Order: sequence, then C-alpha cells, then structure tokens
Amino acid sequence: MRSVSRMVGASEPTPPRYARLADHRQRLERRRLTFRQSSRAAAWSLLVAGTLLVAMLVASCGPLPGAGQPAAGAEAPPPTALPPAREPSDPGQPGPYGVGYQTLLVPNRQRPDRVLTTSVWYPSPPSPRRAAPGGGRPGSTSGGPLAPARTAPAAQTIPAVIGTPARYPVAPGVEVPAARAEEEATVAPGRFPLVVISHGSAGSRVQLAYLAEALASHGFVVAAPDHPGDTMIEAAEGRQAPLVDLASDRILDVSRVISAFTDDDCPLSAMVRADEVAVVGFSFGGLTSVVSSVGFLRAPADPRVRAVVGIAGATEVVPTEQLARVTVPVLLIGGRMDGAVPFERNTLRAFDELTGARPRYLVAVAGGTHNSFTEICAQAAAAREAEVARAAEVADGVRLRLEVTEEMTCRPPAIAIDRAHSLTAHYTVAFLERHLVGVTGYGRYLTPATAEPHPEAELRAVN
Repeated sequence: MRSVSRMVGASEPTPPRYARLADHRQRLERRRLTFRQSSRAAAWSLLVAGTLLVAMLVASCGPLPGAGQPAAGAEAPPPTALPPAREPSDPGQPGPYGVGYQTLLVPNRQRPDRVLTTSVWYPSPPSPRRAAPGGGRPGSTSGGPLAPARTAPAAQTIPAVIGTPARYPVAPGVEVPAARAEEEATVAPGRFPLVVISHGSAGSRVQLAYLAEALASHGFVVAAPDHPGDTMIEAAEGRQAPLVDLASDRILDVSRVISAFTDDDCPLSAMVRADEVAVVGFSFGGLTSVVSSVGFLRAPADPRVRAVVGIAGATEVVPTEQLARVTVPVLLIGGRMDGAVPFERNTLRAFDELTGARPRYLVAVAGGTHNSFTEICAQAAAAREAEVARAAEVADGVRLRLEVTEEMTCRPPAIAIDRAHSLTAHYTVAFLERHLVGVTGYGRYLTPATAEPHPEAELRAVN
C-alpha cells in the first residue's frame, strides 16, 4: 500500500516534531487487520447507493432542484433579473445571503466513466439560521457548541421555507453537519458568478465545504465535483488512477462542470453569469486551478476561466514556461509548515514564476500545514463519533488517512483550524469580489498597505 505521507492532498510526511507518529501509525496499521475484509465491499456498495439516492441530475443538462421554485409553503419570489447590488462587506464574515446545497450528477457523453458527482452551494434568500463560529461541528476549535456527527437535525424547529440543514458525506454512514448550508433551499433570484472547486488528491468534493459556504453567502454559485479515480474512498481501496492521467482529467472535469452551468441549452445557465467564472483548487486541485486557463498536458486551455485561486497547490511539476502563460488574476495561499507540498518549492515558486498574471497575490500562513485549509478536523471527529455511537464502521484505509492527517493538522503547533479557514475565506472572497466581479471596494483587503493586519498571514501583491 502506498504510504499515506506520500499522497498529495491526503497527509504530510513525518517531520522531526512529529516523530511519535511513527509508533502511532504502526498501531493504526495493526488495528487495520481487525476489520473484516467484507466491510470494504459493503462500504463501497453503500457509498454507490447513497450517491445515487442523493444525485438530482442525471442528464447532461438539467435544473438545480428548487431553482426558480419556492420551497413548500413559501411565496414565490418576485421576478427579477439581477441580484441585489454588491456592496463591499467584511469578506471574513458570512455574506448577506443564505446558503442552499444540493448534489447532482454531471455526465460526460465522451467519457461515460467520468460522471461527476458534484456538490453545489448557491445563494438563497436570507435565513434566520446562522451558525456561530465553528458551526457547531465536530472538530471545531472555536468553542462553539458541538453537535454529534450522527444526531438527526432538528428540522422540525425550522419553517419549511428555510430548508433542511445539510450534511456532508465523509464515508458510508459518516457525515459532517453543515455550518450554514440548507438542503432544498430556494434559489435567490438573479444570476451569480460561478466558482468551481477542485479537491486534493485522495480528497472529496466537500473537502473545502467551509469555503464553499462562505462564497455562496457572498453571492457565488459554487460547484465542486468528485474527480473520479482520485477520491479518498478510491485511494483507500487501492483504486486510485495514475497521477499523470489525473493531471489532465481533472482539468477536463472542471471544464465539463463549467459547461453544465454556462451552456445556453442548459437550464442551469439561468443561475450564473457565464462571463464570471473562477476556479479554486486545493493541493492537486491547486495545480488544476492554476493551469486551467492555459491547459496542461492533453487538457486544452479553457478561456472561460477569468480568475484562479490555488490553495497549497502542488505546482512544483508545472514548467516555468507554462506558469508564465497564465494571464488571469491569481491568488495563492499556502502554509509555511506544509510538509506534503512544501511552501517554498510550490506556492512561493509559482508566485515568482507567474510573471504574466496581473494582478497576483500570495498569502503565507504561519503555522499552516497542508490540510489546515481542509475539513479534515471535522471529518476525523465525525468518523470517530459515528464509530463510538455504532452508527458506522469506517473502512480501515479511510480511518488511517483521517487519523494520521488529523494528528498533523488539528493540534499545536499547527494553526487553529478555524483560524486557517477564516483567513482562507477572507482572502478568497475579497479576491474574487475584486477581480472576478469587479467590486473595487474589496481592493483594500488585498493591498498590503491598507489590508487589515492578520498576525498569522503575510500578504504580498504584484499589480
């Protein structure tokens, strides 16, 4: 089995300060042998069945569930072509919209094997449901109330128009409660910018759910596909595709999702502004996002991409001349304690060699590890709670990845996970509002001389 520490986006190699992890990982490996072989097959069957149950779109184009329709018992929203005027607001705080959530399938007629299970977050009318910092989620370090991973949401206390609190899949029988998003929420009227999120290698489409929720609350439609052959479940079962193939396939996946939301013959296009498309990526997804506008290997350039964000992006393998071809605005965020995708060889090097990108920004996060920018702490806590409650038996390979990565990410000296998330949302929202949407008032958050100081984050800009 491939070492977890060698899988980009899954975990980090063991630095000296984490020497005790060697024994910890050996104990975990021994524990793996206690699980029945049949649990793998059963878990995979449950995952497939669950995906089919929640999938809402099975044709190449189709409406987002609830789009243009009021929720049960709600009055239809007045017809309008445009959302409210976008005014600068604190990008580190929730925006003026509620957040809706759905899961859909994006097929590919040319590649039937690459049906994309895609999570979608979208602006909904303002909701009284507002999460405290941390959202009451497992693994939160905010001090907010923690909700058990398998506790049934108290939907009966929320009017039907509000929607059912969303839950994000981690593994069969394991879910993380959403901080803000609600299933079946009414879509806010108007058209919105589109952001496609590309997860890390051996990750999942909900790996950056906190960021997707933040963006949707500020008036963005966010679509995050699972990349077939590169999810945590597939990697844990030894079914991960070759990385060289994935490097192209992932970019093609992103383009397919963009088409599903922007082609004139797709009803989904009524939700978005086709001329305002950005790609955000983490780890391997950071490579995907950074080169999406210019192409890579056998994946062609996608000129619809107008801005990109790379978070702990694995860009070391991208040739200098390829980086120099990128001309869209770029934001790069990385952690100085990243042991899997070292900051200097990846994030910093890309920032220096993206010479054609104007403007471009770099945010260096002190204490940031590779997975500080993901939902790993909430996911690991949810898996642990589900097993304690006997609600699920987590596959051994999945547990190993979650526990080892949690050990490196969710405890000192790593930055507090909620703080890493807050910084990531702050700079990403400000960047996309300014350079994708064009709201000039957000420029002050991106100018080192005028930006609000964050002791953990160093901001650099080239205009």
